Amino acid sequence: MRATCILLCFFTFLVASSAHPGKKKQYKPCKELVLYFHDIIYNGQNAANATSAIVAAPEGANLTILASQFHFGDIAVFDDPITLDNNLHSPPVGRAQGMYIYDTKNTFTAWLGFSFALNSTDHHGTINFMGADPIMIKTRDISVVGGTGDFFMHRGIATIATDAFEGEVYFRLRVDIKFYECW
Repeated sequence: MRATCILLCFFTFLVASSAHPGKKKQYKPCKELVLYFHDIIYNGQNAANATSAIVAAPEGANLTILASQFHFGDIAVFDDPITLDNNLHSPPVGRAQGMYIYDTKNTFTAWLGFSFALNSTDHHGTINFMGADPIMIKTRDISVVGGTGDFFMHRGIATIATDAFEGEVYFRLRVDIKFYECW
C-alpha cells in the first residue's frame, strides 16, 4: 500500500511538472513605480549643491576628482533627491541614500547599495536596492531586496538607465521598479 502511494505521488509530480514543457511561467508585477534620482558629485568647488562625495580613493588620489583608470577604487556616498520626472528642480518625493563602489579595472562598473526613502502624499517608506551596475550598458537590472512602510518586505527588480550624464559631476538615473513580492 505504501509503495503504491509513493508511486502515485511520484507519477502525479511528473505529470504536473511536465504539463508545459519548455515554457517559463510569466510573472506579473504586483506594483510598479518609475522614479529619477539626481547625483551631483562634490568636486571641490560645488559644496553648496553637491549631493555625493568620494569618501575613499586609491593611494595617491584625492577625494575631489574620480580616479583615472575607470574610477577603480573610488567609493562615493550619496544623499540624492528623487523626483517623479527627469527635472532636477521638480519637487522631490524622497531621497536616494547609499553608496557606489567602482570595482572594476577594465571598464566602468560600480557596485550599488542604497535605499529610496520616500515621503510623499502617494508613498511612505523605504525601498532597498543592491547589485552590480555595468554603467556602459544602456539598461541594467539590480535587485530590490526589501522595504518598509508602503513597501514592507517588497522584492523585485529595478531596471536602471543613465538618463543624463554631464562629465564627472552630474548624472541622472531613471529607475523603473517592478515588485514581484508585495505584502
